[in-house]
Amino acid sequence: MKKILAILTCLTLCFSMLTACGAGGEDKTAADEDTTYKIRIASDETIDTPCSKATLIFKDLVEKASNGKVTVEYFNDAAMGDEREIAESVNMGQLEMGIISGANFSTYSPDWFVTDLPYVFIDRETMYNYLDGEVGNFLKKSLLEKSKIQALDFADGSFKAVLNGTRPVKTVADLKGLKIRCQENKINMSLYKAWNSTAVPMGFSEVYTALQQGAIDGVDTSPLYLRSGKFYETGQYYTLTNHQALLMVSIINIDYFNSLPADIQKIITDASREAYTVQERQIVQEAEQYAIKVMDDYGCTQYVLSDADRNTFIEASKPVIEDYRSSVDPKLYTMLGL
Repeated sequence: MKKILAILTCLTLCFSMLTACGAGGEDKTAADEDTTYKIRIASDETIDTPCSKATLIFKDLVEKASNGKVTVEYFNDAAMGDEREIAESVNMGQLEMGIISGANFSTYSPDWFVTDLPYVFIDRETMYNYLDGEVGNFLKKSLLEKSKIQALDFADGSFKAVLNGTRPVKTVADLKGLKIRCQENKINMSLYKAWNSTAVPMGFSEVYTALQQGAIDGVDTSPLYLRSGKFYETGQYYTLTNHQALLMVSIINIDYFNSLPADIQKIITDASREAYTVQERQIVQEAEQYAIKVMDDYGCTQYVLSDADRNTFIEASKPVIEDYRSSVDPKLYTMLGL
């Protein structure tokens, strides 16, 4: 009898332990009342850029929707490192979130090369339709399969322009022989070679002096940064080439995200969507128009490409697109009509 009682007691204890373990291992649907969460999100943007403004909106939305249970701390102006360092910190779980340009993710998944290829996104409507649809979902899945980075939403960092102090650029032939500063990556180097000019990688802080001293003839970036860097003071000609879209992506470490209760996850995803795909996209267009007005009022000469003029750039850029065809999943090229 004692043996039977002992066995029954053991079985009862085991059942209780299994039940407790099972309850603890299930995904929580709601945060505990006394539990609080802290999210650190980083970028290399100055505080006045559209992406920084959107991140402050994200912070406000998350904190209000969670009734203060989640606090968001924003580290801007490269306080947590440059964009590559931010991506790696999120990947390794040393940082919860980031907002950085999409070109950085080709390190993890070559499919992301398409976000930096010339004239993949001809205009904003086309870009938004792709990124908010199957192309964006494909890129998110591809990145997550090769890293611990979950891409949440795509913000608009504006389209690129070319400014120089030598001559007006109306067709691709006008770039011949010019030395143009750009971000350091293989696509940019190949692109300017295809345009019979030279890409000069250089830190943003060095550009103004380099333009003044003639070390470079011009700069490749969006009107937002032409204004913020005051490059228009040293180069009076600028062309709205729109040859590359500067995509900004809100990202989160997937292990951290999965550790959160379902209601907190939803607060984060809802806030990211509202801040970066709704409000930021409006902010960036207003900022772009302001930047153009500042440069025009200063006395710069603006040139907007006609369809025929743009076609000279598109045709000259095609070899660069072909160079990456073997690196990117063919399905993605098909989706983009390349």
